[in-house]
Amino acid sequence: MTERARSLARGVVGGWRAPQHRDGMALVLSSGISSVIGLLFWVLAARMFDPAVVGVGSAALSAMTLLGSAAHLNMGNAMLRFVPVAGGRAKAIVMGCFAVGAGVGTVLGLGFAAGAGFWAPELVEGFGYPALIGFFAVSTPIWTLFVLQDAALTSIRRADLVLVENAVFALLKIGMLVLAAVLAVPGGIAVSWVVATVLVVLVVIGFLARALPSGAGRPGEPVTARDLAGFVRADYAGNIFWQAAVFGLPLVVIALAGAEGAATYGVIWQIGFGLYLVAIGMGKSMVTHAAGDPTKAERARRGMERKALTLIVPAALVIVVAAHPLLSLFGRAYAESGSVLLVLLALSAIPHVVTASTTWAARIHRNGAVLVGLPAATSVCVITGTVVLVPMIGVAGAGWAWLGTQSVAAAVILLLRAGRRGRKAPPRHRATPPPRWARAGGTAS
Repeated sequence: MTERARSLARGVVGGWRAPQHRDGMALVLSSGISSVIGLLFWVLAARMFDPAVVGVGSAALSAMTLLGSAAHLNMGNAMLRFVPVAGGRAKAIVMGCFAVGAGVGTVLGLGFAAGAGFWAPELVEGFGYPALIGFFAVSTPIWTLFVLQDAALTSIRRADLVLVENAVFALLKIGMLVLAAVLAVPGGIAVSWVVATVLVVLVVIGFLARALPSGAGRPGEPVTARDLAGFVRADYAGNIFWQAAVFGLPLVVIALAGAEGAATYGVIWQIGFGLYLVAIGMGKSMVTHAAGDPTKAERARRGMERKALTLIVPAALVIVVAAHPLLSLFGRAYAESGSVLLVLLALSAIPHVVTASTTWAARIHRNGAVLVGLPAATSVCVITGTVVLVPMIGVAGAGWAWLGTQSVAAAVILLLRAGRRGRKAPPRHRATPPPRWARAGGTAS
């Protein structure tokens, strides 16, 4: 190996050893491991339980995760932004966010269970009213805490523990599932999931209680409840638009392309969104490591983009080449109707790195206009593009909507960045020629 090649290899490895990129990679790996082992959970559930039980359990867990995701109010992002700079108030901020999240989760869980006879009668029939109310009263706040604690660990720069925590949780819920099947526990699928969540949450909260600095800790920036509320308000509003595109688009597709089209989109979106999670994980780490000095945010953003593209571009190219054989694993129908869609979604993950890095940098600078405006514009364009294109070219139209929206948004962002750099650059002045006496070698009189 030449010296230049060795130097390049050291640079690549050394770059990943930097705390920001190391933690980002831990979050990316955490998402990947959770997805893979999570798939195994449902494979085993399908084999060990009756299909009707699987259906009820899946619906209950889907409702619970949706309610928990709404209950955390994006306070996880607030912790990523403020805990690293809060000093001795870090513990108060984290525990306050936990208390609010758990409280909102309890209200939403009880409200959903109380009205389940109207909007989810199958769950009432499967669980019974008392058991259903008890399940959602416990599971929803617990799941909210589970979601928030990942951000809390990342905010104290222990993203490595997020990887460990999610791996343990994924394996633990499989063990609980097998035990529930052996013991014939009623609602065993949902119960096994929640018991595993409770155990992990208790351990992590115990760790955080010891690891977080208390009021007697080091001094930090003054972080008030008003700061947190203002940040959460803008971030949550933007997240509603983003969630509308991510989780609402399947409803648009099923209305336009029918159940088969929705099935194709749903399966393929899970694969494509896996690439989106790379930039999201790297962005979380960027916020944590740059929050203490926003003047370094630009450098952190550039590093985040380079590392995310290092992972996403090769993966996207592999998917482009192998889309048809990959989807053949799900069935011939998916391969024939969804290969183009998968290629488009994989390619859209590349410009998403630019849009995602811009959103995460806005969290560092607390730029509410970007936090709301960019997700809102993305969501409107993706949904509008899907409505227009799917009736014309089929389910691939949703892929073109994602790719077109991300590409245009990334192009606009890059042009704006170039414009800002041009304005900041010092003007170039034409050099003034030396006086005649200097050119002649004389001295001034």
